[in-house]
Amino acid sequence: MIKRLRGFAQSGSLWWGQCLLCRQDCRQQPLICRQCREELPELEHPCPLCAFPLPRPGATCGHCQRHPPAWDRMRVLADYEYPFEQLIQRLKYQRQRLAGRLLGQLLAERISPPLPEAILPVPLHWWRRWRRGYNQAEEIARGLASRLPVNIDCHSLRRIRATPAQARLSRTRRRQNLRRAFQLSPVHYRHVALVDDVITTGSTMNELTGLLRRQGVAVIEVWALCRTLEH
Repeated sequence: MIKRLRGFAQSGSLWWGQCLLCRQDCRQQPLICRQCREELPELEHPCPLCAFPLPRPGATCGHCQRHPPAWDRMRVLADYEYPFEQLIQRLKYQRQRLAGRLLGQLLAERISPPLPEAILPVPLHWWRRWRRGYNQAEEIARGLASRLPVNIDCHSLRRIRATPAQARLSRTRRRQNLRRAFQLSPVHYRHVALVDDVITTGSTMNELTGLLRRQGVAVIEVWALCRTLEH
């Protein structure tokens, strides 16, 4: 069903009570119908640190054993593929904020206890937020918070320097691009989750994790819709 309706789902407006993928009525589950939900791709046995798919559950990939990331746990929905790729594009560039709500709710199903004290969406610079009208990471966080008993903190993290879009940069340039781009207000959390749409090199999460560690945050999780990390 999902693949047959791919072209149909790429255009037009969306509303509550309509499946965001196939456009069929689904008022009992007001953002995705049961058939589309059952056909969504899933990651098999993801590494708990980078979400790289592994042949068996409970294992950590060899790369993360040799080079552990700065954060303590990563949870994602899937690889950056259809239909998640399309929903993310519609959220970020077509002002379809319901897509963020749906994606956040789907991500919440992958989260297991212990839960963090707060969800911190990755912030946008004020100029980019003004142009878009909202922060897509906050829309995803609202979907998460609608299913999980965790508060959203949209104020402690700020992006204080406008930077070129990360998608156009190499891994090295991404790290350089983000230096001193963020600011963290004083926080007293011990356990938080950083939320974003797509993890590519992990440079943004590394920068934010460093800020949080310096303020004494002990456990930092990364929650994202998709990953494109390669080892």
